[in-house]
Amino acid sequence: MPAYATRHPRRLLRDLTFETIRDAIVDGTLTPGERLFEDDLANWLGVSKTPVKEALARLSSQDLVKIEANRSTCVATADDLDLLDTLELIGVLHAEAVRSLARGDSARAGASAERALAVLDGGPTCLGLVQASAGFLELARNPLVRRAAEPLDIRAAFLCRHLSIDWTRPALVALLDELRTALHDRDWPRTADALVQVFRRASLRDAIEVVPSASSRSPDLVIDARSHP
Repeated sequence: MPAYATRHPRRLLRDLTFETIRDAIVDGTLTPGERLFEDDLANWLGVSKTPVKEALARLSSQDLVKIEANRSTCVATADDLDLLDTLELIGVLHAEAVRSLARGDSARAGASAERALAVLDGGPTCLGLVQASAGFLELARNPLVRRAAEPLDIRAAFLCRHLSIDWTRPALVALLDELRTALHDRDWPRTADALVQVFRRASLRDAIEVVPSASSRSPDLVIDARSHP
């Protein structure tokens, strides 16, 4: 046995700070357009302003935060064009992951297909379909596909909290039926094509709806913009 103690890797404070603020944006604790003050965030998280600054810069690169030099830092807004752009690219990347599957049915691919079918049969939602099709990413042969899709999937989680898709429209019902059939048959090329069509801008642009706003602020997070100029 080794004579020295084993050191397990510890999470970096900057990563924990980034993930906590990101999750607060995605789950609606921090709302679209809300101003973010470094001092308030640092006090809430019990950290210095340095990891907060780094986290906000990273979130800005993922379009979850908007930083205007010498003016303000805010949570990104959720609008139709952002949702369409995000979902269309997600469709391409998730489809690429599916296309890379072997023609023969495998246990892991089959399990991902069953999870996607459960979402379709249970009443699809924007986020539900994104998460279901993201299940194929871990099977993608090209790791770049997974890396490119991850921030988009997170952004979709944020946008789909505030905007939704009416999947009951006849044109979308037909596209979902095609996806359902392809998944059931384990026809991966057909599944990939169906995903691209489901998430296409042209398919979704007339079906976007605004989710009614509701107060979801955590009682542990009090960031009062009124205390700032």
